[in-house]
Amino acid sequence: MNVKPQIQLTNVYKQFIRQTGEQVVGLQDLNLSIFPQEVIGIIGTNGAGKSTLFNCLTGQIPVDLGDIEIEGQSIYSMSTQSLARQIGRVFQDPNMGTAPRMTVFENLMLANKRGEKRLMGRSLTANNRQGLIEKLKPFKLDLENRLDVPIENLSGGQRQAVSLVMATLLQPKLLLLDEYTASLDPRTAKDVMDMTSQLIQEYKLTTIMITHQLQDALEYCDRIVVMHQGKIVKIYSNEQIKSTSTTDLYQYLVDLVDIESNKNNP
Repeated sequence: MNVKPQIQLTNVYKQFIRQTGEQVVGLQDLNLSIFPQEVIGIIGTNGAGKSTLFNCLTGQIPVDLGDIEIEGQSIYSMSTQSLARQIGRVFQDPNMGTAPRMTVFENLMLANKRGEKRLMGRSLTANNRQGLIEKLKPFKLDLENRLDVPIENLSGGQRQAVSLVMATLLQPKLLLLDEYTASLDPRTAKDVMDMTSQLIQEYKLTTIMITHQLQDALEYCDRIVVMHQGKIVKIYSNEQIKSTSTTDLYQYLVDLVDIESNKNNP
């Protein structure tokens, strides 16, 4: 039986115009099929188009050409509210995606009402509170005892854990992880990644993860997509990942930069 893609990018093209009038291509003819429950790693040097891709996937910026579909439906035919409920995103900056002066509990309840009319008073119940305690305990960051603490008073690791729970509460059809462990110390980053992997498996989430941590790409992803100058230049299959090292990935990225440098400086 053929499995249909959960996410389909078809001939996606995005161009920007700088204040100087210069035209800059952000994404070039991207074609990618992502299947249910796949974890896709996106790697590439700065300016490769990784963040632009995420902003297009969420509908934050429209593509100029091509289409992006979720389960066969174009995201451009969806309402903002519907799209918000189908995509969860965790940002690199722990302050993004949360209301810093609101408590952990209030932020989580806002996330639970994403795409709906906000009836906060009806959500702040004892049952909801207990349910969130059970979701926060496995992170072992003492978050279950900090539900009444404002987000801005948490550590970076605690904030990212809360952001992850917020992004997965509705079990979205697509989870976007945008270098979200980059600002954490190695031990906390490892713990958060392990919990992320468990949540992805528990909720059977289709996930795309931008990362500069090449070991994370190899350890947690089913396929690795390499981007360069707005293009997909290579895709490592699951089988290829098994025989690929971080050194291999690093060298491939270095070679891409060297090839481009040689073109510009013949």
